[in-house]
Amino acid sequence: MAHPERTTALVAQRPRAQQLPLVWGALLLLTLLSYYGLNRFSETHFVVLVLAAMWLKGQLLVDHFMGLRQVRRFWRALMALYLLGVTVAIGLAFLLD
Repeated sequence: MAHPERTTALVAQRPRAQQLPLVWGALLLLTLLSYYGLNRFSETHFVVLVLAAMWLKGQLLVDHFMGLRQVRRFWRALMALYLLGVTVAIGLAFLLD
């Protein structure tokens, strides 16, 4: 038997359908910004731009498409730390190359 309280809580946590095209547009814009910066910035500035865009895109995915915007802080912090770790690892790989 379904519990109406749980069902209502799950429905309330889903991202609004109106927000998803805006989030998708932001993801696309960040991707285009990275491509635009390819030939316009120095290598170091370009890498910083791409890393910042990558982190922001990851956070948008976590918040809106994975639906973690409304969960407890622990889970959001865990994903934020994961994204930060990946971003730092890629940045270090660039510096060590």
